[in-house]
Amino acid sequence: MTGIPRPPAYRIVILQLILTVLAALVAWLHSDVAAKSALLGGLTCALPNAYFVWRAFRYSGARSSVQIVQSFYQGESWKFVLTALSFAVIFQRVEPLNVLALFAAFITVQLGHLAAAKIANL
Repeated sequence: MTGIPRPPAYRIVILQLILTVLAALVAWLHSDVAAKSALLGGLTCALPNAYFVWRAFRYSGARSSVQIVQSFYQGESWKFVLTALSFAVIFQRVEPLNVLALFAAFITVQLGHLAAAKIANL
């Protein structure tokens, strides 16, 4: 008996991680600090989203509908908290920091979510 395949949302996370690496490589053309900042910015978007996908798609089937809804709400709440905490830690602990590279990568990876939705057929 074959299992239920993973939902296409996992492809979005993989694409976001690829975009993170690409953003860091492009930023590396500018400087090492920009590359590190871009990597942190991309991970600040991709990792909380990976947690959300893991949390949201743990359950399946009509009998689990209440658990599915709760998982989506909890996953989205924790995604927001993890993103905010990531930015707080980065701004407090990372020096030197290229803020432009950090936010450019974060936004690039976030917007990659839109392109990934088409790729994943969501």
